[in-house]
Amino acid sequence: MTDGQEINMLKLEVAALKQQLHTERESLKKEADELMMKKIEHYEKEIALVREDAQIQLLTLETRVIDLLKINKSHQKLNGELQTKLSKYEDKAAHYRRKAVL
Repeated sequence: MTDGQEINMLKLEVAALKQQLHTERESLKKEADELMMKKIEHYEKEIALVREDAQIQLLTLETRVIDLLKINKSHQKLNGELQTKLSKYEDKAAHYRRKAVL
């Protein structure tokens, strides 16, 4: 085999290796893209679940706030009624003290 033929054979071998490297690189890129897409899909599902849980929790908290506001209003009304009764008893006690009953 002559030097020229050997050089041509080596050039062909180098070209084949470059093609193989290119093919493998493309294959690895495709595999990496597929893995990335799977991760994206996974995290999109996770985000949807977290968002749904947050909405449920928000609705639960809103309901609880409404309930607590109702309780607060009821307690304010009851407190007002008790203050009125207390004032009446304080007035009676003051009246009896003036009359020297107490």
